[in-house]
Amino acid sequence: MSFSHGYSSNSPPLNDRCGRHYKYRHLIECGETWRGDQIDNRPQRLETYAAMRELCQRVLDPVVDRFGPADLTYAFVSAALDRLVHLNPYPRTVRHLDQHAGCELNREGRPYCSRLGLAVDFKVPGVSSLVVAQWVIQNTGFDRLYFYGADRPFHVSVGPENSRGVWPPSSRLARTPGL
Repeated sequence: MSFSHGYSSNSPPLNDRCGRHYKYRHLIECGETWRGDQIDNRPQRLETYAAMRELCQRVLDPVVDRFGPADLTYAFVSAALDRLVHLNPYPRTVRHLDQHAGCELNREGRPYCSRLGLAVDFKVPGVSSLVVAQWVIQNTGFDRLYFYGADRPFHVSVGPENSRGVWPPSSRLARTPGL
């Protein structure tokens, strides 16, 4: 998979569509921490915008087509937003493993997360996350999926590794027939 950007040297406007059902704004202005501070959370790298399109094309658009609108609870996280997230006593993220960082680079010019791609956490209202996550596993080209419970949002990413990893591996998801 290539995260070529398809744009000139300018970032796309936030209201441009990155998928059939989502705009860049939906993946950038997302989550409880962002809503609290509303900082400029825009990506600096065009590859991150390309990863947003890839995430919509491969996962989010098919999910919405099948189940209806999804509530995005956590998506792209810039370095500035990550600092705010880590003010929380239990941030539950580790920057060097966090695909929410997209394809952004640290001060040394290396990706914050070597996995690249992009992650989103979401839940479809009125539908068990177990049902949606099982469908994602069987029907989409995801990289990693982290399942936290049937009534909670779950994490799914796209990325060049295409590992199709499911965590926790002992969950009912890993025993989904046909996988």
